[in-house]
Amino acid sequence: MIQLVRLLAICMGISAVAIGILFFIWPKFADSFLTSVSKYIFYWIITGYVLYCVIFILNTSFIIDGVRYFTLFDDAMISMQYAKNLTQGYGLVWNPGGAPVEGYSNFLWVLYMAFWHLFPINEAKIALPIQLSGLIFLVGSLFLVRKIARNISDENKYVSISAVLLTASYLPITFWALRGKETSVIGFIVLLVIWRFFRCIEEKSFDPLLFIILGIGMLIRVDFAFLFVGLSLFMVAAVSENRKRNLLTASSVFLLIISAESAFRWFYYNDILPNTFYLKVAGVPFLFRILRGLSVTKDFIINMSPFLFVLPFLYGVLRIKNKKLSLLMYAFLLQLFYNIYVGGDAWEWWGNLANRYLCIVMPAFFILLSLMMSRLIEAVNISSINHSIFQLADLKRCCFVILILLIIFQLHGGISYQTLNLLAASGIHIHNDKDMIKFALQLKDITTPSARIAVVWAGTIPYFSDRYCIDIAGYNDAFIAHQEARIKSYKDFLPGHNKYDYSYSIGKLKPDIVAELWKKEAAYPFLDKDYKTANINGHTIFLRRNSPNIKWTEIKNIDSE
Repeated sequence: MIQLVRLLAICMGISAVAIGILFFIWPKFADSFLTSVSKYIFYWIITGYVLYCVIFILNTSFIIDGVRYFTLFDDAMISMQYAKNLTQGYGLVWNPGGAPVEGYSNFLWVLYMAFWHLFPINEAKIALPIQLSGLIFLVGSLFLVRKIARNISDENKYVSISAVLLTASYLPITFWALRGKETSVIGFIVLLVIWRFFRCIEEKSFDPLLFIILGIGMLIRVDFAFLFVGLSLFMVAAVSENRKRNLLTASSVFLLIISAESAFRWFYYNDILPNTFYLKVAGVPFLFRILRGLSVTKDFIINMSPFLFVLPFLYGVLRIKNKKLSLLMYAFLLQLFYNIYVGGDAWEWWGNLANRYLCIVMPAFFILLSLMMSRLIEAVNISSINHSIFQLADLKRCCFVILILLIIFQLHGGISYQTLNLLAASGIHIHNDKDMIKFALQLKDITTPSARIAVVWAGTIPYFSDRYCIDIAGYNDAFIAHQEARIKSYKDFLPGHNKYDYSYSIGKLKPDIVAELWKKEAAYPFLDKDYKTANINGHTIFLRRNSPNIKWTEIKNIDSE
């Protein structure tokens, strides 16, 4: 199957090159081809994008002991662990029988994952429906991008096609969606709200469904509340005819959802806020968080190019009275501000591209950028150029295609080693997944069901090992999450990765196996006395001496020191 898909991709690539050559050596063919294809070019893009996503999903799967495994990003696997435990009757908990801790921030997405666990799908394949769901929402988003771009540009096909191409080709949007994060559905909701609000502006109508959709976004991702409030305020201010109704409906939906979430959280988890909030925000100096947020945002802008970043806003500011353009700018800037407030994401080192917070509003940015591109091309006087081979429209079309390709390249960092590495690897940690699943299965083989394992990868290892785990980084441990962050400056701040306490995680909880360590040197004083080292396929693990939950006969290469 994989070979067939790759063969199709190669054939499509060869066909594209052949057609490109014919364009230049046979002008009449170019004119005929473009005339016949232009009507369906959007669907060609959709077809190519679906094929690309299928290849992406297959390339992130792998075979272990003759079985093909599909898996998600480790953070998404934390949500899968909660989903699995829910369907097995343990409740929304990370560990069966463990203390209830809200170590996720995507309630409805966890419930959606749980839905798929109701079917007889084995653990090797259960990630595939989640990945395919991401693909469906991505394709739906492309349709919405096209609708919005056509609406705001008066049916300008260059603007709509450009916005779709930029969205489809931007790696972070595809990566996070196909790796199991809820960004696919959240991004779809943002675009759906923008589209419906465009209709409200045109018709001066009241649409209560807008706020219900925003409310669903809050249930999917708790920090979507920031966008809920921001976008609702814009709608209240922008449509004066329905100001009171918009304000009343937005307030009612917001308060209802906040009250329901808080009540559930209090009775189920005995807390008013999710554990992830305490881990990433509490105990972190506000100034450190803001400074890092500004720093990673600066890197994001520089990586893209400040000129490219400013262009869409220049276009929008020149037409500031246009409420539709203002909404696109506002949605992007709102999320950019939130990104700064939380200090960015933990994986900014991955090419300084749009992180999980920004990728959901990048399509709005691309629509604005496409409008500016179209305006620039229209402003350039190419009528005096000798175009005996191509008509004027063909020259504009060629310029537009070249410009899109250059922008796509620049959005990923331009000419740099990092860009080439991104295109080759198609993301981060993909090559680690096979190793971590294999590691989890080996940990399962060398332990009894009563074993307790300390981990850093808090999703993949617990899910595939089926063992009680101790979360060293604190995503699923309230004691760790409520501590002060161990940082000395904003440069040390890495959201979700600055809290640990080995006197507690190892000294008090006494795991049978310490499978991973974060800040290893701090852990050694608690390991020297009671633990011995062993090696499992390149992983150094620490085994509690005389533990009855370890199958000692199954372990090889034990260090006797």
